[in-house]
Amino acid sequence: MIEVLYTAEGRQDELTSTIMRDRSEIEKAAKKACEILNKLSPDGAIFATAWIMTDLIVSLMPNEGEAKELSRIVQGQIEREFKTAYANLARGAVN
Repeated sequence: MIEVLYTAEGRQDELTSTIMRDRSEIEKAAKKACEILNKLSPDGAIFATAWIMTDLIVSLMPNEGEAKELSRIVQGQIEREFKTAYANLARGAVN
């Protein structure tokens, strides 16, 4: 999966297929993590999220350059998710 994320631009169809297949499990894991993080202060939750992402990427990537590239890809995805979430809020849709 990390190879797919790392080369996402060349293998977007495979990445989309994998995410769609695992979507319910991904959503469950994210909701569980949010439940835990929401018990912290807002600043603490944001700090913890960045710490988790950093530790996860470091544990998966063999070197710093690849880790930074994966971080860039993930940041782009986060920005796309923000746009979707705020567009849904503007339309009155709820996650």
